[in-house]
Amino acid sequence: MITVTYDGYIIALISACLSLMSGLVRRAVLDIDKIKLNKEKLKAHQQAIKDASKAGDKKKLNHAQSQMMELTMESMKDNMKPMLFTIIPFMVIFGWLKQNYDGVGVVATLLGMQFGWFAWYFITSIVISLPINKILKLT
Repeated sequence: MITVTYDGYIIALISACLSLMSGLVRRAVLDIDKIKLNKEKLKAHQQAIKDASKAGDKKKLNHAQSQMMELTMESMKDNMKPMLFTIIPFMVIFGWLKQNYDGVGVVATLLGMQFGWFAWYFITSIVISLPINKILKLT
């Protein structure tokens, strides 16, 4: 059984808006094809590391590990770009949420478990982000 207060609905709506904003920014800023290509390259390097490790070839192992490290760093850098655009709105909205809902207490009950504003935001954000990411082809 799910019981959601009025405040819980407001928090869920804010969660949906932030998830949509985050998804749209990620879609606009990220090069999705490059990310997919890097994932494929990372898988190939993981396999090369595994093969070199089994064969005991330290030279190939070190080379594959260094290339994998470079790709990982590049991927991390690319994935940080959207944060430049989203961190300020998130900080402002979370400050407002904390100020207005910190003392409210329970905003939703789900299967007998009671949730405060942050836990409810977190749950609704995950549930809402999954289909948004699928629709925007971010996953």
